[in-house]
Amino acid sequence: MSIIKDKELSNLIQSDLRDFISLSSALTVMDPWSVPRAFIGRMHLEASKCEEMLDAYGAPRNKYWSPVRLAMATAKAFSQVVYNLFHLQYLMPSHNILAIEGNFPDATLETLDKLLLAMSASAKSFMDLIGKMKIDINIKPIEDYDFHRMPTLHGVLEANQKRKNVQDPQKTAVHLATRMLVLAEKSNWLNVYKTTDSNQYFNSIPSIVSEARLRSLANKFHSLQSQYDTYLSGSNIAEKDKMLPVMRGNLSVVFHLLDTAVTLIHFYERHSSKNWLHELKAPLSNKALLEILIDYFIAYSNRIIEAAQNLCKDVLRSYAVQGEIEVPIPNYRGFHVRPSTLIAKIVFHYGSEVKMLYENVTYDASLPMELFRANEEINRRKRDTVIQHIMEHKLMEKESVLKKSESRNTARIIFFDLLNQQKIMLYNNDLSFEDIIPYSEETLPEYVRRVITRCLAEGKIDIVCGDTVVFKGDKRVLEDIKILAECGYGEDKFGNNIVLPKQLSYLRH
Repeated sequence: MSIIKDKELSNLIQSDLRDFISLSSALTVMDPWSVPRAFIGRMHLEASKCEEMLDAYGAPRNKYWSPVRLAMATAKAFSQVVYNLFHLQYLMPSHNILAIEGNFPDATLETLDKLLLAMSASAKSFMDLIGKMKIDINIKPIEDYDFHRMPTLHGVLEANQKRKNVQDPQKTAVHLATRMLVLAEKSNWLNVYKTTDSNQYFNSIPSIVSEARLRSLANKFHSLQSQYDTYLSGSNIAEKDKMLPVMRGNLSVVFHLLDTAVTLIHFYERHSSKNWLHELKAPLSNKALLEILIDYFIAYSNRIIEAAQNLCKDVLRSYAVQGEIEVPIPNYRGFHVRPSTLIAKIVFHYGSEVKMLYENVTYDASLPMELFRANEEINRRKRDTVIQHIMEHKLMEKESVLKKSESRNTARIIFFDLLNQQKIMLYNNDLSFEDIIPYSEETLPEYVRRVITRCLAEGKIDIVCGDTVVFKGDKRVLEDIKILAECGYGEDKFGNNIVLPKQLSYLRH
């Protein structure tokens, strides 16, 4: 293609630039707090059109025109963010936002003011730039655009649309609440504003906060909102249960905050993290931009997500089908780290409340440490079981005090017999018991009990007692715990990890 001289391009694109330059000119003299939403929408449209046109001419790679291209990118980004905030502000009363830390409406208004001032400053810088470049444009007066404000709501229309006949809406409600809880746990990095001083926010970009990470999270919340609108909105259950519209409203607000944050972080990573051109001033300092991004968009997203967790748990309690199952205790060392962690992960995945019952004690299945606690009673039961087996052994007729060597030999015989009967598991082949010296006047039953207790504590043996536990709660969770139990809680009888079935593939992440 032929090369166009720098100053010739303005003659070719004057008509295409006219609306954007006219709007920028108007913005320089307008009161930022009186800018109509429709004006911002048109600004975004014209900036997008001009940006595409300049890209086609190769402006980003041209020293003369790249400042103009940067001005388009700036106007496009900030008009998008401001337009989204207008949308949030307009719909905020109907979104049933949960009680959270901070004054969300006031923070929204304050952020909107800062961004409108930034847009105005950017427009002034742009107009100075085209003046220096001597781009001759016949500017259209603002009156020609006929912008108007969004009307004030005086009420809502009667909800007389025929309700949708949704198949199994309770299942959808449970699914959405579950996924919301899972997303809440995976988005805990949004609390960066709690752990980082505002002067150090730049250090969290992109290690903690990045465009890719925010975009991925925003898309997931948008997916949940879409599922609600497709399968629950307008259904009987959504009309009767007021929790569901509240859940949807907060999902929507979080999506809009995160989606808008994507635009800001994109602008920061692409433009503000670099040195600005001498011909064009930045609309905001990097510090001010990051404070808006993190202290408003990310902080309020995090607060609303945290507040929505209790609501989602209430939804699950209302709609999740309850049940109970009885499963065996893990063979290898009971509820030690791996089985307890896997069970807690299953409970977390669904977000439901599940309890484990053993010997009239209730444990919270979502907390591995709670399940560890059950091992104390399990081990006591194991000791009682094996001692009963020992006392029934024929060699226990020797109740009298034995010689030290005879006590060890008899204990070894009893151990091997229990092993053959599959009443104990052996994890260490050393059964010499050389370091377990019989006490003076110690009888054989007393010595064997002490050996059993020592070997069990040291992990040399385990006892097969055949005990079971009961899990109560959401049937979906119980079904997966049952599958886990059927495959040995992810371990073979010697404690080696085994591959989990496909149904539990989510536990691998």
